[in-house]
Amino acid sequence: MKAVSPRLLALAVAVAPLAACQEHAEPSLTPGQKKKVEAHLLSQAPTPKIPLGAVIEDQVKLVGVDVDKTEVAPGDTVTVTWYIEGLAEKPDDNMIFVHFQGRPNDRKAWMNLDHHPVEGLFPLRKLKKGQVVKDVQTFTIKDEFPGGEAKLYWGLWRGEYRLKIKNPDQVANDGDNRVIAATFEVKGDDKPANAAAGLPTATARKLPEGQTITVDGKLDEAAWDTTQWTPWWTSPDGKNGAAPRVRARFLWDDAYLYVAVQAPDDDVWSTFTERDSNTWEQEVIELFIDADGDRKDYLELQVTPANVVFDAKFERHRSDLAKARAWNMAGLKTGAHVDGTLNARDDRDRGYTVEMAVPVAEVPGAKAPIAHGQRWRANLFRWDFPKGGRQMAAAFSPPVVGDFHALDKFGTIQFVDPVQARLPAVRAASKNGDIVAPSPVKLDPAKLRALDLKKPGAAPPAKPGADAPDGAK
Repeated sequence: MKAVSPRLLALAVAVAPLAACQEHAEPSLTPGQKKKVEAHLLSQAPTPKIPLGAVIEDQVKLVGVDVDKTEVAPGDTVTVTWYIEGLAEKPDDNMIFVHFQGRPNDRKAWMNLDHHPVEGLFPLRKLKKGQVVKDVQTFTIKDEFPGGEAKLYWGLWRGEYRLKIKNPDQVANDGDNRVIAATFEVKGDDKPANAAAGLPTATARKLPEGQTITVDGKLDEAAWDTTQWTPWWTSPDGKNGAAPRVRARFLWDDAYLYVAVQAPDDDVWSTFTERDSNTWEQEVIELFIDADGDRKDYLELQVTPANVVFDAKFERHRSDLAKARAWNMAGLKTGAHVDGTLNARDDRDRGYTVEMAVPVAEVPGAKAPIAHGQRWRANLFRWDFPKGGRQMAAAFSPPVVGDFHALDKFGTIQFVDPVQARLPAVRAASKNGDIVAPSPVKLDPAKLRALDLKKPGAAPPAKPGADAPDGAK
């Protein structure tokens, strides 16, 4: 190793304190975000259902916590409200860690929920002495989480250092500076039905701040390049047989789920012009949503290459079609773009894309606004009808049985905020991907029709402690 000159060493020592005292570049909040933060700042703490009073060094006091449920199952959404009081005149740049943990040394029984308060808008360094922040956090129990007891742990960390609990004799803790905030009973076993069935999960990434989506089917916004395509869908019978090529990607903001579907096709056509026509009889993209997975009220949304919409709300599995069809989704936005010539049956097209903006307020069982960690049960299908060929279908999550309304076979859309999850940016290799018009594939129409019996009718977190699984953050 080369020796460091005294002059350079002195310069480094002089510069280091300046770097340490550098002011943080505070993000610029929109008026709506400022209002949200103000609504979560209290002059005094309320009386939480679970009082804690945990003092974390000279920085904050965790006054207590409210939880909306303590009996949960994989896939359930949990809302936790933390009440945090500022103790320091000039607080340090601390980060909150939250661990949802079941049995020790089991990766499946571990969830890292680190975050900044108020959906990331209010870092703790901004919390004034005597001020209380009401920090509402929502998360979803992951599908593979095993049954049994689980605890919710809370604390602060800075860099690689976990801040100490100053009154450990007065507050429940694990002996490693993690406050035990609440205890849960997780129903189920090591192999929840959804996980055992191998049902697919797609990730919806939050729309970057300041960006918007024009729903026209063109997918030319930069935001679409930040989220990944699903794998190409497969045949609905689950046998990986012949199926038209199609895939999807997803974005979200507080109010909408944005869906983009890419369908390579050398003959794009659709003659329907009226809303709620029998669009499944020709070429169409279908989206089913049973957000809370209760297998009761669910939606079926369809968009043709001509941007004709079919929307229906079913009260239960295949309930009255006429009543379901009579419902129209308020605020639904759709767009379709054809790479070629719609309804010109003698030329060769390249395909079409469909965009949907699905308003969360109109989705039964969905919590509004959408938040990081939420999950919806959903499925998607494509019907293709090539010239001179037979109608064929592809599925995001194959129903296997002859029913596209097989609610127990729906996959999952998981909502992720890259800022809260500390995910790197994702860039698509190219905007068009590997879109190629497929050769028409013949398939027995009786089998295809049988499959749709439609109509009758972070900065790394602190060490997790000795209990955490190996490698967990």
